[in-house]
Amino acid sequence: MSPSVTTLGHPKNPPLLFLHGFLGSGKSWFDIASSFSEDYFCILPDLPGHGNNITGDLASPLNFDNLMEWFSRLLDQIPVYKIHLVGYSLGGRSALYFACHYPERILSLVLESANPGIIDGSERARRVAEDTARAESILKDGMAAFVDEWYRMPLFASLNSHPQKLSAIKESASRNDPRWMAKVIRELSPGLQTPLWDSLSDLSFPVLLIAGEKDEKYLHVIHKMAEQIPNSECAIVPEAGHNVHAEQAEKFTALLQSAI
Repeated sequence: MSPSVTTLGHPKNPPLLFLHGFLGSGKSWFDIASSFSEDYFCILPDLPGHGNNITGDLASPLNFDNLMEWFSRLLDQIPVYKIHLVGYSLGGRSALYFACHYPERILSLVLESANPGIIDGSERARRVAEDTARAESILKDGMAAFVDEWYRMPLFASLNSHPQKLSAIKESASRNDPRWMAKVIRELSPGLQTPLWDSLSDLSFPVLLIAGEKDEKYLHVIHKMAEQIPNSECAIVPEAGHNVHAEQAEKFTALLQSAI
């Protein structure tokens, strides 16, 4: 197995694949996945540009279509066909994109703090400009300074109640290659992603939508998504913000157990 993919459990068990968020790595899911390793074959890849998955060409375009090609190759190499799929934030956007394009490969889908995309043109342009500026900040100021600034966003305010976890998350994030992080935030910006709202009604497998009660933006998003996904449920996790699985690991684990 590639050094950019961590696996737990027996390969003959049902496959359970986790996709991490921006600045993370497959190992961001290690503690959660460990709870499932007796009954599932847990697959924790580093998304392109993250962790050890930095062997590609920096000059090559990075978009959700070639991200899906990477994902399909990963599944074929393991090899697994149908999977239980879990994604957080950027990993959730990636998971939803894959599920909409390859529904025949999905057993169930769990999305944590994930958005199907931005529809409004001016909002898309604003987000592209914002993420371009963030990319420039990474290259100018370095990873440590950017990570400090990133986790000061209101989205992550509740992580301050978990100082040890926040410190570990920031330390791990700072080890990412700044050139790749700049590329990822610029080229996988939500402002450039094709919105998936019109595809939600076609999803037929079970979908669990998770958000923290303190993450007002994504509370609104998941309720709107649930109105369009036929076989879906919403779970609002108390005392959690954007990163539910880090802030409330036991509650997240229980929700995931009920969904797969």
